Amino acid sequence: MTIDFLDPAAEQSAPVEQYGLRLDLAKRPLALGLIANSFPDSRNFMDHVERALADLLPGVTLRRYQKSTVEPISPKVLADIERDCDGVVAAWGH
Repeated sequence: MTIDFLDPAAEQSAPVEQYGLRLDLAKRPLALGLIANSFPDSRNFMDHVERALADLLPGVTLRRYQKSTVEPISPKVLADIERDCDGVVAAWGH
């Protein structure tokens, strides 16, 4: 019996755009927001991200935010994040 393995990955159709970090990680004080969405385990995932960032960037303040729905973040919370954070890491997915 022959077994065929199929690769579900599509051919790349768009060029890869390089991401340029615009945040000065040497700046202190530096505050980063961590936003977990409402999907299962997003909070646990951000717990791991927080520990990793704390190890990599000692002295950086990490602020946690938790979305309660999949709807866009509220204007008030967005204003708080913009006021209190220099950058943001958001968990997305399920």
